[in-house]
Amino acid sequence: MLAGLAEKIERLVFPAVCRHCGDPFREGLSNVLCGSCYASILPDADPRCRLCGTPLPPAAFDGASLLRCRECADRTSPLEEVRCFAAYDGALRLAHHFFKFEGMSSLGPVLGRSMASIVPAEWIRWRFVLVPVPLSPDRMRERGYNPAQILAREVSLAIRIPLRETLVKIGPRKPQMELGRSERRRSPRGAFHLGAGESVPPRAVLVDDVTTTGATLEECARVLREAGCEEVRALLLGRTPAWQ
Repeated sequence: MLAGLAEKIERLVFPAVCRHCGDPFREGLSNVLCGSCYASILPDADPRCRLCGTPLPPAAFDGASLLRCRECADRTSPLEEVRCFAAYDGALRLAHHFFKFEGMSSLGPVLGRSMASIVPAEWIRWRFVLVPVPLSPDRMRERGYNPAQILAREVSLAIRIPLRETLVKIGPRKPQMELGRSERRRSPRGAFHLGAGESVPPRAVLVDDVTTTGATLEECARVLREAGCEEVRALLLGRTPAWQ
C-alpha cells in the first residue's frame, strides 16, 4: 500500500513522458505510453484473410468461396484462422517492445485485454482452449517470463476460456527476429512437442505476441493436429505488415 501511494504521489509531482507522442501524462501504460496514444491504436477490422489475418478492402470477398488474400489463396496450412489485434506499428509496437524486451511484464494485462476484445463469440461457444506458444528453456531463463503465456492468461481471465500449456519448445535456436524470411519459415521445424503427460484439446487457439511469416504458428498447429487436435486457430497481439 505504501509503495502504491508513493508511486501515485510521484506521478502527481513528476508525470511520466509518453515515449510515443512526447507529452507528459499521469494515466497510461506504466511510464511508457499515455492512455491517449494507446487508445488511438486501430484494431484490425473485417473482412480479413482467414489464414494470415491481414485486413482487406470492404468488398474483398464479394462472390468468393475462400476467405483468403491473394498471397494465401493457394497455400496449405494446418491453421483454420488467424486473428490479430492490430498492425505491429506505432504505439502498439512501442508497448510490445517494453513488454517483451525491457522486462515490463506488468503491461501484460492491458495488452491481453485488447486481444480478448477481438475473440469471436463462437470460440467461446465451441469450447476452444487457449494454448500459448512456448519459449525454449534457455530463453525462459534469460527473460524470466513467457510473453505469450502472460497474454494467454489475461485473455483467459477476460473471457473465461480455459488455458492449457500443452506445448513445449526445445532449444536453443536463433531468435526469429535475427533471421531472413526464408530462414524464418524453416527455423521452427521440429522445435515444438507435446509436454509430458499432456492431452490435446479437440479445438485449440494458439496464442502469441507477434507474427511475421506465420511459420512458428504453423509448426505449433502441425504438432497439435498430428496429435489429434481437430481444429487449430491463432490469436495474436500484433501483425507485422508484409512490407516490413
